[in-house]
Amino acid sequence: MSYKRFMRKSIYCCFIVLFMSCAPTKIVVPLQEGQVQIGATLGRPKVNSGSIPLMGIYAAKGFSKSTTAYGAAQLSSALFGTIQLDAGVVKGLRPSSGILPGLSYSYGGNLFVSSRDYATRIYPETGFNVFWQQGAHILNLSVNTWVDPTWFLTEYNRGQIMAPSLGAGYRLRYKWIEFQTEYKIVNPTREIMIPQAYVPSTFGLGGRGLYWGIALNF
Repeated sequence: MSYKRFMRKSIYCCFIVLFMSCAPTKIVVPLQEGQVQIGATLGRPKVNSGSIPLMGIYAAKGFSKSTTAYGAAQLSSALFGTIQLDAGVVKGLRPSSGILPGLSYSYGGNLFVSSRDYATRIYPETGFNVFWQQGAHILNLSVNTWVDPTWFLTEYNRGQIMAPSLGAGYRLRYKWIEFQTEYKIVNPTREIMIPQAYVPSTFGLGGRGLYWGIALNF
């Protein structure tokens, strides 16, 4: 393999790692039955002394008081020649009550399609949320992980079957509008290395970034 091709593949794989958590947790508390939410997200994972803006859009619908489905498109991936779509379901286990947190979990998948050679990858995803809701205010702690079925094909054993992220966030859900912000530690099980770039870590592992979102509820 030529050096140029190796560098291109290495950079692509590293950016895939960053894209794996390019948005705040979309839905923490399931929507009301029949409620529709349309939103936009902005992620800022840290690279060198700055950050990379990663933008996306999504739509979600509550199918029952405990089940919400969503679909999303990550717009910034197109700048790297990749179409990235994801969809999933969020299930509520119990609502928040006083100091007792609410619980929810999610499952879904992420589709990557290269616009250059139409190479396609699918990454299953699952997550778990702990949240406290008081009126319009929601605090959440979330853990999420992607599963890479092709991890063993990565050169020099750089792949990993699971790519987790940890998040802590706040969202204001007031009538028809919702604002959200979240701090994420991306892939904390390993050191992230991008050729000719530095990824600030947390305790020497993973990456980190701030993420925001705004949504309209109907």
